[in-house]
Amino acid sequence: MKDWWDQRPVFSTTDKGGRITGLAPGESPGQVTPRLVTSAAVCFGAWGAASSLGTSWLCNASSAPAETCAVDLPSGVPVIWRVVATVVVAYLLLTLTLNFGEQARQRLGQRRAASLVRATAVLAGIAAGAGFSVVTGFAPDRAGTLQRTLDGRIGTEAYALSAALTLIAAVWWVTVVGRLPSALVHAQQRQATIERLRRDGRRYAGTVRLGGIVFWLGNSPELNVTIAYDSPAGTHELAARMRTSPDRVPADGSRVLVFDDLRGVVHVELDLDAAPTFEPEARCTPAE
Repeated sequence: MKDWWDQRPVFSTTDKGGRITGLAPGESPGQVTPRLVTSAAVCFGAWGAASSLGTSWLCNASSAPAETCAVDLPSGVPVIWRVVATVVVAYLLLTLTLNFGEQARQRLGQRRAASLVRATAVLAGIAAGAGFSVVTGFAPDRAGTLQRTLDGRIGTEAYALSAALTLIAAVWWVTVVGRLPSALVHAQQRQATIERLRRDGRRYAGTVRLGGIVFWLGNSPELNVTIAYDSPAGTHELAARMRTSPDRVPADGSRVLVFDDLRGVVHVELDLDAAPTFEPEARCTPAE
């Protein structure tokens, strides 16, 4: 599947920020696929295991009884090896999560929807792993352990931290899941509209006039731009947002293609056949 971001800049006359949606030429609107669900399950499992191991490490490091820890980690391991293991696990988790997020972004064509899909898997994993540690710790004596934890007794620190992490992750997960369906629908509808306009819309040649940078999302600037084009109905000027990278900011006056359905819905994209030139990268690079 082609990556819509390779066709940047991406324009939108309706959306801003992470809601700006793209679709690579020749591609169909992306949907949640079995492969994406599998990647989400792997991400969930990895974060669940890491969360359980992390809270178990806290439990083993405290004066809590060993049998109440979710995982009985080996004792006597030098601190340096614990640090190395933590760094390696953190690197693997970060790589796995970023790859999953990129897969979702490429498939769904929108950064907001992709970030919510990624957050759903990560938060669910953290809540499940930390929650497993809480259940394990409280299992031998639920009422007594709960009371000692509420009283702040020595040896219950790991239970309290695990419970707090579980609660925070669970509440955050509910918030994300509540926003996810509308984000998926919006991304799919926007991609379907782009596909429809490319197929059935009237095509006009236009130009882009650059405005100021609104903000950077990561290292990618978003600019206010004006799209000018002529149609049988006259001359038109549209205010739009443009998301791109510092090395692909089209020069002022660059040619664009405007697809119009004559009902007020338009799609704009850079005319790559016109051999566009780009502004110097330093012009739109965020200051250190």
